[in-house]
Amino acid sequence: MLRITQSSPDEETVSLRLDGTLTATTCGELEALCLQYQESDGKLIYLDMAGVVFMNEEVAKRLMELRSNRLSIINCSPFVEMLLRTVAT
Repeated sequence: MLRITQSSPDEETVSLRLDGTLTATTCGELEALCLQYQESDGKLIYLDMAGVVFMNEEVAKRLMELRSNRLSIINCSPFVEMLLRTVAT
């Protein structure tokens, strides 16, 4: 299960705090939400991964494809950070 908590510190930025397990299904929901913010609102997106306890390599690859100059992945655990680095190479 994944909980996504949205906050907007200002008009140009949205922070999505993720808590729980990031699976292929929940990643699809996250991707749709990110695309909505990027395309319709043009906001900068911060994916706050501090609460993610597990994700697999497939999900890590999908997140790396989402990452751009308008989407940053922040506050990763050492496990998530290593997984993201592994799939980025």
